[in-house]
Amino acid sequence: MSETFYLPFEKKIAIAHNTYSFYFKRNKTFDFKAGEYIRITLMIENPDSRGSSRYFTIASSPRDYDYLIITTKIIKSSFKKKLASLKRGEKVKFYGPLGNFVIDEKDNRTKVFLAGGIGITTFHSMIKYYSKTVFKGKIILLVSFSDPLDVIFYDELLKISKENDSIKVVYLKGRIDRDEISKNVSDYKDAIYYIVGPDVMVESITEIVSGLGVNEESIIRENFPGY
Repeated sequence: MSETFYLPFEKKIAIAHNTYSFYFKRNKTFDFKAGEYIRITLMIENPDSRGSSRYFTIASSPRDYDYLIITTKIIKSSFKKKLASLKRGEKVKFYGPLGNFVIDEKDNRTKVFLAGGIGITTFHSMIKYYSKTVFKGKIILLVSFSDPLDVIFYDELLKISKENDSIKVVYLKGRIDRDEISKNVSDYKDAIYYIVGPDVMVESITEIVSGLGVNEESIIRENFPGY
């Protein structure tokens, strides 16, 4: 059930070019499912036209009980400037959890995660969680970054993949296409697909997956128009 709550900011860590993970001390009452997101509202004196609130996927696992983590690029918006300047202990307003981009654990089909760039944060939460959870099936992540300087979670997710036979992680230099999917997903026609990213990217990959003969009911999408 969604609710308004406040968490104190703890720290930020640079993980790629202009990309940071922000840590907020997690309280004992807030719970969420891997893949859900939250709304953050900041106190900004003169916000720009996009306002004082943004939506972020929770990058941490539900099993990370110490912190709630978001990961984002820092650009020149008033919101991002305020986010980047948060002081340790400063209380921040949250609302959530939100969304339906979650795994049906009763579905034993192969789960194929397809992401571009910062959209990987959703799957970071899911993979961290399901690497420590007993479930049937297999997870395959295909993620592409247009700029090598933007790559995030590389070492962490590949380590999880090596330690867990049911999880496969593939970082691509080029775009996700028909050949990459069919090469990395042996049962690609029978799998269930989770696609996340900007509208254009989501639509493009949806067309590719549909072209492989996958039913519309087996394609789950989440659009992020801006960060």
